[in-house]
Amino acid sequence: MNRVLKLDDRYALVTGASRGIGRAIAEVLAGAGCHVAITSRSLNDCQAVAEEIMQKHRVRAIGLQADVASCNDVHELFRQLRTWSSDRLDILVCNAGYPMRSEIWNTPLHATPADRLPVWYLDVLATDALGSVYCTFEALPVMAARRSGSVIYIASTPALEGYQGGPYTMAKAAVLGLMREVAREYGRDNIRANALALGNIRTPATWEPLDEAARNALAAESPLRRWGAPGEVGNAALFLASDLSSFVTGQVLVVDGGTLRR
Repeated sequence: MNRVLKLDDRYALVTGASRGIGRAIAEVLAGAGCHVAITSRSLNDCQAVAEEIMQKHRVRAIGLQADVASCNDVHELFRQLRTWSSDRLDILVCNAGYPMRSEIWNTPLHATPADRLPVWYLDVLATDALGSVYCTFEALPVMAARRSGSVIYIASTPALEGYQGGPYTMAKAAVLGLMREVAREYGRDNIRANALALGNIRTPATWEPLDEAARNALAAESPLRRWGAPGEVGNAALFLASDLSSFVTGQVLVVDGGTLRR
């Protein structure tokens, strides 16, 4: 592996990492030599993944329970993280997202039941956007103390072009706004912030609810004529975490097989 893609002795926190894209990102970072802390709402799940990563990649790993929509949970998460890492955090990946619910994803604004508006929008916003705010708030002083850090936010292509699932689109667009604010304000501390805007990535949550026709139709959206794999998202995150992107900040890297071309 190219030495600038190595992350030996660096420390990363990946939220929502007990499965799917978050787990793939944690695996790729660990494969590059990075020590990883993973978090989810299930302590058993994230501890099991941490144990597997330690055995496979011979790095330090820990599973920590937290609901990122809770400011108190995130504060406690970082207290435990800082104890484990001796006040080190080089990479933060804000991946945790509100569960994919078809009734929210497939309902345009005008068709949303009036009594569901506050719940749908605020619940998704709390996890995706405020969860990223809480984690970034806790990470900034740790990174600033060492004058080094890479914050990677996981967004989506609907945040760039819109989609009928308004709560998800709005929350991910807010994440992009946060990313740009962090990049602008904390570059002086040598903290970089970037985002991945994901297209059709094959995970159980996105793949299993669909019939074959829908899967094929979504694959055909991309010039590459296929879905992306979680590991390919992990590779993009590795680029943003590594020294290869040392002069890249405030940017959105689209990972969608070329569907969105700008």
